[in-house]
Order: sequence, then structure tokens, then C-alpha cells
Amino acid sequence: MLDVVQISYYESYADDNFETLQFYAPLAKQVKGVKGIFEAHKAAAELAETSHFYVIDADAIMEEEFSFKFRPLSTRDQWPGVPETDCVYVWRSRNPVNDLLYGYGGAKLFPRKKLLEADDWQVDMTTTIGCPFVPKFQVSNVTAFNTDPFNAWRSAFRECTKLASAIIPNGDNTDNEYRLKVWQTKGADRENGKYAVQGAQQGADFGRAYRNNIKTLSLINDFEWLEQTFKEAG
Repeated sequence: MLDVVQISYYESYADDNFETLQFYAPLAKQVKGVKGIFEAHKAAAELAETSHFYVIDADAIMEEEFSFKFRPLSTRDQWPGVPETDCVYVWRSRNPVNDLLYGYGGAKLFPRKKLLEADDWQVDMTTTIGCPFVPKFQVSNVTAFNTDPFNAWRSAFRECTKLASAIIPNGDNTDNEYRLKVWQTKGADRENGKYAVQGAQQGADFGRAYRNNIKTLSLINDFEWLEQTFKEAG
């Protein structure tokens, strides 16, 4: 079995979700408190010992039907001339606020060596470290980001900035527009849903306003800036 690593950054629920994760991956490992998304994933790659490794976010609650059995093969092509072992794979997750099902918050599988060698990335790390991106259609988990007002707002703001700015390479604009609309209009009656909807609307505005400014868009990966922006948003 490939290594499984949970990445957390002081989330209060991380250890509880890690205990659940261990039912599916008894030898799962943790990276805790590493500042920076890229830096945390690098730390996960350093901790992993297998050629590829799964990354699970702290807010992920695993689906009973999911398993970590998929293992890419160098002898099998994902596309002509592109072996499976060169790719990053992302599974779907279930959004508890608006019921969307897609790769946001889902399990990810990285090639360890390529991630360790990566020295640059753009706003969305998973799709910009130089590896072909492959969506998987099984649902791996619920991404329970709505545990409190700030996390609900922050998660929605970050995702809708990406969707509205079309920053993800080779993204499907039709799918993105649909998802963006759902984020901004559905789920206000769910737990902390009104904060998610507010964050989605403000993130969409931010993404459109700065879609050609990578430096400013990258602020969505600065959690201190996000916390200050949330407080100012009221």
C-alpha cells in the first residue's frame, strides 16, 4: 500500500479525522503545523517512503466505500506517451454545504520524487507543479470545511477565487461557471453556510478583479491575510 499522509495546520478537528483515516489506512502519517501549502506538501513528500503517496486534508472525513488501492504503473499510459507514474491524481469529495461533487477537497496522489524536485508553483498547487493532472471520479470523502465561520468563509473564498479567475490550467469553463454559481447561491441554511456563501461571493469578485495578477491571487494561500480579510468583511 502506498503511504497516506494527512496535512493539518492547527485545525481543532484534525486529530479526530486522523483517527477515522486510520480505519482506512492504519499506517497513515501526519504533517502538522507546517506553514505554507507548498511547504506542507514538501514535508509530506519527505515523510513518505513510497514512490507515490496520498495526501488527505485535515477536514476530510473518509467515505466508507473508498480505499487506497490505486497504484499507478510505469508500464501503463494515462495518455499516449504519458505513464501513470508521472501524473497527479485527484478524487472527488462531497461538499456538505452545497452538495457539489468534484475534486475540491478530495484525496490526492502525488509522485514523490517529482514533488520533492518541484521548485515553483502557481495559485493552485496540485495542478501547477509540472505533472499532468488526472481527475478520478470516485468520491473519496466529505470535505467538512464548515466547522466554524472562518473556515467556511476561507474555504469558499479560496475556491471561488480560483474558479472565477480561471487560474487552473486546462479547466473546463462551463463546469467552473456552474460550480461558481452553486457556491454563491446554495447552502446558506446549512451549518455555517451563510459564511460559505459570503466567502464564495467575495472570492468570485476577487478572482475576477485580479485574474491577470498572479501575485495578488496568491494571497489566497496566505492564511494570515485571509483571516484579516475575513474580519474586515464583517
